Amino acid sequence: MFMETACSSENHGCNIANPLLWLAKTRQHETRSLHGEIAGLAFLALFAREVGSSLNPQEVVLSAAKHLHKYFRYNFAVFSLPADCGGVTAFSPLDGAGCRNSFHMVSESFPELRYGRINGYRFLDLSAPLEAMDAGDYPIVLELTDNSGTVTLYCGEEAAGQVRQELLAALAESLTTALRNAREHERVKELSVRDTLTGLYNRRVLEEILSIEENKRIPAPFAILIIDLDDFKAINDTFGHPAGDRVLSVLGKILLENSRKENIVARYGGEEFAVLLTNTGLSVALQVAERLRIKLSEQDFAFSGRKVSLTASIGVAHNEGNTAVMESLLARADQALYQAKRNGKNRVCFHESTYVEKLPAKRSRPGKRPAVLQFGGATVA
Repeated sequence: MFMETACSSENHGCNIANPLLWLAKTRQHETRSLHGEIAGLAFLALFAREVGSSLNPQEVVLSAAKHLHKYFRYNFAVFSLPADCGGVTAFSPLDGAGCRNSFHMVSESFPELRYGRINGYRFLDLSAPLEAMDAGDYPIVLELTDNSGTVTLYCGEEAAGQVRQELLAALAESLTTALRNAREHERVKELSVRDTLTGLYNRRVLEEILSIEENKRIPAPFAILIIDLDDFKAINDTFGHPAGDRVLSVLGKILLENSRKENIVARYGGEEFAVLLTNTGLSVALQVAERLRIKLSEQDFAFSGRKVSLTASIGVAHNEGNTAVMESLLARADQALYQAKRNGKNRVCFHESTYVEKLPAKRSRPGKRPAVLQFGGATVA
């Protein structure tokens, strides 16, 4: 039973000397309790269906906040969840002043909560915020299973006094299941687009993004860099595949740390990597490629007590801000990479069929001489 059903002559003011009156009041109370239980069951079914209809953790949380407010009419709700589910987030139907009053009341219990993260009434499907008011001092807590978090609803005394633990437990179980399914879906989706060794995007993601760029009516200028470690096979042959895996993992980290957030870094295959530079002209693309080449050449490894340094060759292709067929752009970058290998490795080479643009001269480091070559419509230097 979700609502209290106990009845006594004392707390209902019944006169035991009048059994008919006592019986009528008892049945009236039981009827109200039954209606309350049916309403709780109906809400539980609706809640489970709605929060389970999405496989996005943030959408699950928003749906839970909305439907919990419809039932409990809370003044303030705090979802204390794992980071991939939004972390510590609050919802309130109150206006700005009311939110601040409520926030100060609960901030000591949730030190990670910030006022700027309070989601407003719009997420609760309200046309306008409620008037400023202090939230009640009656928290209702949903303890999610698997120690995956809590949901604390600050309600008025009446709402807090009527709810039963059985309903709260059932709601917590439904929300836990919905969040578990959503997080698992996100994990599987992430695995489908990520390389398991390096954590970078895989080749399929890169090709899909290039395909999107290809279909734009007026594409922005961008460049593709294909990066290949020189003589990588010797690492596997000499020190074993675990050493090779470590090199690839470190290489992926270097590329990611030295690229802008809006750029796409992917493992292209084997010891090859790709970097898609968005909204980038050719001169900047060549400078980025040269900077990455130097960064990679400065990385040292130690295997079996031996110090090992590696270099990389980089092929660059640029779309000139015009529509470019994905296959041809990748092919041009591959050709530029092949030319860099043929011309001594440890260098940047670019393929540009329309015009030649030189990288500004830089002072080279001894033993690691940078070189930028151009071919395809011009002579290879």
